[in-house]
Amino acid sequence: MTESVTQAEPQAHPMGSEAPAWQTPDYAVVETALEVTAYALNNR
Repeated sequence: MTESVTQAEPQAHPMGSEAPAWQTPDYAVVETALEVTAYALNNR
């Protein structure tokens, strides 16, 4: 998997700045999670 991933700009929280903004995970984190999931499904 070598596709480039575009990330959406974070939106302002409707309740103000009290809650932390969502941070998207790094590409490597998402890639690893997908590999682990595929491995687990393959071994069923």
